[in-house]
Amino acid sequence: MASSDLEDLCSHINTKISTIKKTLQLRNMGQEPSLKSVLCKIGHEMFLLNGLLNKMEIEVEHQEKLKNSLKVILFCSACSILI
Repeated sequence: MASSDLEDLCSHINTKISTIKKTLQLRNMGQEPSLKSVLCKIGHEMFLLNGLLNKMEIEVEHQEKLKNSLKVILFCSACSILI
C-alpha cells in the first residue's frame, strides 16, 4: 500500500472517529434537562424551516415551468412573424 493511500485511510478513520465523538457529545447534551427544551425548540424550528424549503422548491419548479412555457410562446411568436 502506498504512503498516500495510508495517509488517506488514516484521515478517513480520524474523520469517522471525530464524527462519532461529536454524535456522542450531542447525545449527552440532549440528556441534560436544561438543554432539552432548547433542543426541542430548535427541532421544531428546523421542522418549520424544512416545510418552507419544500414550498420554495415547489415554487422554483413552477417558475421554471413558466419560464420554459414563455420560451415556447416567444419562439412560436417569432416563427409566425417570419412567415
